[in-house]
Amino acid sequence: MTRQKDVFLASEGDAWLSRNADALAARDWSRDPVCMKVASLGGQPLRILEVGCGDGSRLQYLALQHKHTVLGVEPSKKAVARARQRGVEALRSTADRLPVPDHSCDVLIFGFCLYLCDDADLFAITAEAHRVLDSPGWLLILDFEAPAPVYKPYHHLTGVLSRKMDYKSMFLWHPQYTLASYEKFHHASQQWTDERDDWVSLACLRKHHLAQ
Repeated sequence: MTRQKDVFLASEGDAWLSRNADALAARDWSRDPVCMKVASLGGQPLRILEVGCGDGSRLQYLALQHKHTVLGVEPSKKAVARARQRGVEALRSTADRLPVPDHSCDVLIFGFCLYLCDDADLFAITAEAHRVLDSPGWLLILDFEAPAPVYKPYHHLTGVLSRKMDYKSMFLWHPQYTLASYEKFHHASQQWTDERDDWVSLACLRKHHLAQ
């Protein structure tokens, strides 16, 4: 059976960029929930890693507006090239294999990528995130939300599934992580919705020093 990460490395990552290029170009990043959350974390420059960075637009905004040091990881070859054209350093890989050193970022962002990752990779993704995130550090997860895992066919490609779940639970069982803030809202309006099928959440987790 073909892994979903292989599908995105082979072609679907590039196809996603083609479908969303205009929307990314028109986006007001000053109103982006992730960018607003990063701005609330303090005024000092931070080392930020975004997994699933697309064309690097969010990272470019964070670097230009707040002087942060940024790095992106992305499966799409075209998206990596586009990010580099923007002056954003980006590397081609997937969330289960982050090509960066241990403890190399102060903020790790998962921005709408976990819902398409393979179930078989979730333990590796959690371990990689923990490895590269410094302590103390911040983990931001923006993704589709559901109380229990829900699988649906991916609209753009037969044989691929999207998954909604509580992604913050992948980390909160560990005593080194606490939940600093958590919001649920509609994926388009970014306002509260009673329609659970449209829930998106932004979880901000704090990674503390390991207890001695």
